[in-house]
Amino acid sequence: MIDEAGIEEVMVEKRKVVHVAVAVIHGDDGRVLLARRPEDKHMGGLWEFPGGKVEAGEDIKLALNRELREELDIEVSAFSPLIKIRHDYPDKSVLLDTWVVSGIQGEPKGNEGQLIQWVEKDHLNGYEFPEANKVILRALQLPDRYMITGHFEEKETLFNRVSAALDNGIRLIQFRAPWLGEREYLRLAQELSGFVQAAGGTLIIKGEFSLLSEPWCHGLHLTSRQLGLAVKPEKRHINQLLVASCHDKEQIMAAEAMMVDFMTLSPVKRTASHPEASPLGLARAEMLTTMAKVPVFWLGGMSQGDAILARQLGAQGIAAIQAFWADQE
Repeated sequence: MIDEAGIEEVMVEKRKVVHVAVAVIHGDDGRVLLARRPEDKHMGGLWEFPGGKVEAGEDIKLALNRELREELDIEVSAFSPLIKIRHDYPDKSVLLDTWVVSGIQGEPKGNEGQLIQWVEKDHLNGYEFPEANKVILRALQLPDRYMITGHFEEKETLFNRVSAALDNGIRLIQFRAPWLGEREYLRLAQELSGFVQAAGGTLIIKGEFSLLSEPWCHGLHLTSRQLGLAVKPEKRHINQLLVASCHDKEQIMAAEAMMVDFMTLSPVKRTASHPEASPLGLARAEMLTTMAKVPVFWLGGMSQGDAILARQLGAQGIAAIQAFWADQE
């Protein structure tokens, strides 16, 4: 595992990575507190999630409260890890150790002259953020569970299992059915996409880049093979998601070059579906996740109980077939 002291010593392209604590502050009504950078500061006028540098050896929760006292004259009592994201500026690199916090003590105010504002979560896209904060915004909008459909013989079984998953709160689903012909897969995918969307979820499909032009396609999951193609996919619709399967550093970099919204990293543990694949293990999975500049879901041998551990180690959450599909029986 990467310990707290080790984070400050991580070197990327011969530059030290600055460990930064970031707070996504939730009020009792579910709104999120944003701060607007003063015009005379670097990136002035942009909105951001509050936070600041973690001192060497400092506990992350203590660092968050220290920064929130200095910036907003508040303290918080509840902490939940959201994501760890590295961002490279021309002159430095930062590791954004981001937490969702609540239980506010005190009345927020801009101690440094900054404007603050409570914003509905669904309205956050209407605000202009620094580039580094945009990935946090994406992580905040994504769930921590990504279900991949398992084997089915009948259409009724597929829809019943997906319906049960939606009832259980799963909102991000990949439709995987490699045993079907292309025409049958796409016919079912289009119908299933509408069904999932009507329940407030998003269906991600597999296939060629051209599927992004289909108005019913809300997301495309690229294989590691597709990451090696010279042609890049182009999203065509608002809120359309582009996802990629990654297994190593090179594929992570290729996925980022394709401007994916998030990725899966596998296999973290040994998995029954690919028994020949050597698992990454938790330490390497954490290291690769920390390198990524977009949210990462861990895949391969994941159980529902692994979601908390994955988030503690910097991942967005977990992706799985068996852990979710079997639960819908």
